[in-house]
Amino acid sequence: MSLDQRPVPTVPTWRQNFTGLLLVLLGGVFITSLTWIVRSVADDIHPLQAGFMRYGFGTLILLPMVMKFRKTDFEPKLVAGHFLRGVVHAFSVLLWFYAVTKMTLADLTALSFTAPVFVTIGAFIFLGEKFSYRRLGGIIFAFVGAVVVLRPGVEAISIGAVAILVASPFQAASSLLGKHLVARTSIYAMVFYLSLFVTLVSFVPTLFVWSMPSLHTCALTFLAAVMATAAHFCWSKSFQIADLSFTQPGYYFTLLWAVAIGYFIYAEVPDLWSGAGAAIIIASTAYIAARERQAANKAPKVLGE
Repeated sequence: MSLDQRPVPTVPTWRQNFTGLLLVLLGGVFITSLTWIVRSVADDIHPLQAGFMRYGFGTLILLPMVMKFRKTDFEPKLVAGHFLRGVVHAFSVLLWFYAVTKMTLADLTALSFTAPVFVTIGAFIFLGEKFSYRRLGGIIFAFVGAVVVLRPGVEAISIGAVAILVASPFQAASSLLGKHLVARTSIYAMVFYLSLFVTLVSFVPTLFVWSMPSLHTCALTFLAAVMATAAHFCWSKSFQIADLSFTQPGYYFTLLWAVAIGYFIYAEVPDLWSGAGAAIIIASTAYIAARERQAANKAPKVLGE
């Protein structure tokens, strides 16, 4: 039986959760490296078009995966679920591509950290994951960290910051839908349908900003598609084997890459407020992760562990 055909256990083992976390970290390396590509093509094409081209190329790359679909992957109800996820994810992606060109990479990444917080909230409400007041406290402090980064009343909130804050709930909804779908479909369908439907949805707004891209831009957006597709493959596999609330802290690793790219390529020096806000968010989610590990150690062992 292939990996994508194995049933998902009700309670993932510690090893499965740790593997899922490693996949999230690897995906973060790929997706953060994407930011310099988006900025590199910003002078040639609109960010919305860059997002469309990235997913368009990604869909072409993933096309052979259709041959590995299960028969059930073509069921109308499942396809409808993937389409809904694609619509939600498209909003998040287009807002993110727009924000990349409007703010520093450190602030962009720090504010992106609010998405996993929304995922944790959604996991409480929709997936029935265990609620605790300690996790609630971590969520509250994470939002406090976001406020520190934004500094409302001290500095004007940029349009890029607004875009990221609006994108975060959409990103969380996409993650939750992915967690719901992954137990019913193959990982190949998960990755391909997401890319296909985001491409189709993003095509509409792209029509209003389209310009003929250069060969250089096409090459860079193709590279972006390769890296982003690899990231989403890692994350989809993580959805399949691990608890969302356990793996979410791995996304905060991307801050280190964002700061490095911003500093060495764009001479962006993070200020004290950005660092303090990000530190609060990371500390909050690290605490939540520690509680999850403690709960996992107390949980009944899964048959075959």
